[in-house]
Parts: sequence; C-alpha cells; structure tokens
Amino acid sequence: MTRTMGVLLLALALGACASSKSSTKDASSIGKGINLETMRPQEAAQVVREFQQAYGIPPIPPPNTPVTSMAQVLEIIRGDRLPEFEEARRFAAGRQGPEALTVRAYLELSYAGALITAASILDRERKQDLTELRQLQQARPFEDQAATEKDKAHAAKLQTETEDLRKVVRALHILSEDPLRSGSDLAEQAIRLDPKAQLAYLANANYFRLRAQWLEYDRMMRYADAGPEDPPVRTYLRAMEAFERYVDPARCEKLLKETLAKRPDFVRAQANLVLVDENTVDKYEELQRLKAISPNHLVVRLAGPMIEEEYKTAQELGGVFAQ
Repeated sequence: MTRTMGVLLLALALGACASSKSSTKDASSIGKGINLETMRPQEAAQVVREFQQAYGIPPIPPPNTPVTSMAQVLEIIRGDRLPEFEEARRFAAGRQGPEALTVRAYLELSYAGALITAASILDRERKQDLTELRQLQQARPFEDQAATEKDKAHAAKLQTETEDLRKVVRALHILSEDPLRSGSDLAEQAIRLDPKAQLAYLANANYFRLRAQWLEYDRMMRYADAGPEDPPVRTYLRAMEAFERYVDPARCEKLLKETLAKRPDFVRAQANLVLVDENTVDKYEELQRLKAISPNHLVVRLAGPMIEEEYKTAQELGGVFAQ
C-alpha cells in the first residue's frame, strides 16, 4: 500500500480517545480494542489518527489565510479546498437567511462527501490487497522454503493492512454522519424560509444522493428543476446520479465535462472525472488536469499513486504487445 495515500484528516476535529472491547480477534494495528460494529465518533477519530501515524501520512495544515467573507466560503467550496473547510465553517456558523443557510449546507455536505470519497478509494485499495493476499495464501508445492517463508511474511503484512483499511473505511463513514445530517438540516431550514430556493433543494438532493435514497432525491430534484436557472451543481448531481444510480460512466463523464464548461473552478467535478473514467490513459490525463489546479487534492493524494502505477503498467504492456 502506497505511503502517499495522504491527507485523510485534512480538517478533522479529532476528539478524545475512547474504546470498546471487541468480541473477536482484532488483527489490525490501529484502534486496538475498538469494535468495528459499535464504533463511536470519538473512536472513529482515534482510528483515523492512528492510521495516519502508522502509515506515515502527515496531515496538510490549513493555510494561514483567514476566512473573512461568505464569498470566500463559496470559493473554498468550489475549489474543494478541504484544509480550509473548518475555518470556513467557523466563519459561517450562526449566519441565517436562506442564502447563508444554503452555503452552510453545501459546506457540510461537501465535507461529508469528501470523507465518503476517501472511504471508497481506501476500500478499493483494501480489495486489491485482499486479492494479493489470496494469491499468497495458495499452496505452491514447487516453491522452495525460502520463497514460502518470504510469502508468509508478506501475507502477514497484507493481512494487517487489509484489517487496518477495513477499520479506517468504517471510521470515515461514521465521521461523515454528523456533517451529512447537519447539511440536510441547514438545507431544510433554507427551504422553509424560501420554498422557491432552488439551490437549497439541490443541496438537499445532494444529501439524499450521498445516502443513496433515490426516491427522496427525485423529489428534491423535481422542486429544483422547477426553478428558472440551470446552475452547475444541478448538472453535477445528474452526473453523479448517472454513475451511482444507473452505473453509466459515459453519461457521467459527459455531464461532468458540461459542469466544468459552466464553471471551470468546480474542482470536485474534475476530481470525479478522475474516479469515474474507465480508460487507463484517460484517467491518467484527468488526474494530471486535477493536479494542475489542485495538487494537494484528496483524490490526488489517495487515488493518484494507484492511477499512475496502472498507467505505467499499461504503457509497459502496450510496448510488449506491440512487438
């Protein structure tokens, strides 16, 4: 597992340590004694912190630039600048009115979405490790003893890593719960104040998308579609719906590019182009575009090394098959 999977915590507010005893053997190296099924937010924060420490992943500190306006908060959301989200949240806290409540909703939901994305990327890494582990555990009668012992040691390392990844994926989902609920609450408050607030309906639609509650998503989108505008976030939501609900990456890619045509600074749309593109070369090229506009982005840190390794392998094999 690459040691550059970094920036998991970015702006997490880590609480005090707590623990609960697991009834089964814990093969992980982090969060010892914390039960995967009954994990609480404070324990989840501990797990993520220990994961960073165990795998040498330093958090990226937020910049020293203070947040001084709601316009700046919007720029932080559009730029997907996660290290600045906590400062933006503190600045926006308590501000009322449908517009301010809607911006606060987007901030919370974007943060939750980032944690869910991190969990998805790390779960992919876990599944790759499990495949490698199964191969190492197969009996090989023609191998010498030294090779067998080497495989056993590597298998033990992969076993620990897969358990660590399983635990941190669970922790990230738990940590996404509070901002998810807060984001929906803020969007609903904005809608109550202004029943025609199109962007608030879209924010709440995003909440239901992240929950995969598609009937409620449809309801919010019907209200949003009744509005006179066609904001970029609406196109973005349709793109992610195409991928997550209908498993249609080609339509998702098309709509994400339309989103970026409307707002080139919509960084999360570019980040999702990296994740949904199925072609190795295209995925690599989209990664380079994301790096150019946001070199420390979560997707660059977590998925970038895997994508670059896949691209390198494809280039090598392409040369071999061409001979």
